[in-house]
Amino acid sequence: MNNYDEFYDFMEQYTDFYAEVSENEKLKMDALASEDLELINKVLADYQVFVSKAENYEKRREELFKKIGLDGKTFREIVDAESGDRREELEDLFCDFRDAVIAARDYNSRSLDIVKKNLKEMGMQDYDINDPACYDKSGNVSEKFHTMQNILDRQA
Repeated sequence: MNNYDEFYDFMEQYTDFYAEVSENEKLKMDALASEDLELINKVLADYQVFVSKAENYEKRREELFKKIGLDGKTFREIVDAESGDRREELEDLFCDFRDAVIAARDYNSRSLDIVKKNLKEMGMQDYDINDPACYDKSGNVSEKFHTMQNILDRQA
């Protein structure tokens, strides 16, 4: 592959980013499990930064792949096309990348399970937290989902 070093360096940075995302997802899960509101607020604020960075990385990946003639190829296909030491090096990086993405997804899934459980305990199981229509642009519960009293409007 031409531009091997450029490709490898970028994918190494991308892998490090997903390792950081994974750590943040674990922190989010721990914060939700402990119901530490201060930590939850911090993690959610950080989440917005990660979303922006993820979009930027994906845009840069697409541009790089196009530039070096890998447009439309997956990381797995690129690894499989190499041989020798390069293939081994890329295989290790691929496994690190895959593991970081899987860990981030797992922590996120467990976080969603915690939120669903807490909503159910509060009598709000009718909210589908995975439905983007549940929230408006400001992050508030949309009118469509105001059929029951907002938990923030309840008195203790």
